[in-house]
Amino acid sequence: MEELAQTFFEISQTAYQFGSPWTVEQFASDLIQPHSHYLTEGIETCAFLGFQQVCDEIEITNVASIDKGQGYGRKLMKQLLQRAESQAIANIFLEVRASNQEVRLFYETFGFQEIGIRKNYYQHPQEHAILMSLKVGNTNE
Repeated sequence: MEELAQTFFEISQTAYQFGSPWTVEQFASDLIQPHSHYLTEGIETCAFLGFQQVCDEIEITNVASIDKGQGYGRKLMKQLLQRAESQAIANIFLEVRASNQEVRLFYETFGFQEIGIRKNYYQHPQEHAILMSLKVGNTNE
């Protein structure tokens, strides 16, 4: 687990504009949680998507790739959506920096919509987060 946590930290340290939002210890702790899951891409892991699944909802916690522009993020999102459909997930949520227009547009191509703002959610530098959601399955009760 420690080696994988270190790999995820190194990838996210490179991928995120302001460095990794999580420490190695936070990744290690998350990896042992029963509700936390990770999808990876590349022969030697060069991209990952982390998420937490509770009942019929998923929250994406991290999406990072060393090799931007290689389509790894798109592949990981498609894998997540397939999993969500096969497991009758109703909604997927995520937060993205308000200034990160490129990533917001990426999520919109999968159908995510802005549903709110989390004020001062991000630190270093401080910034609001845009909360986005995607309805996956039938949410009629």
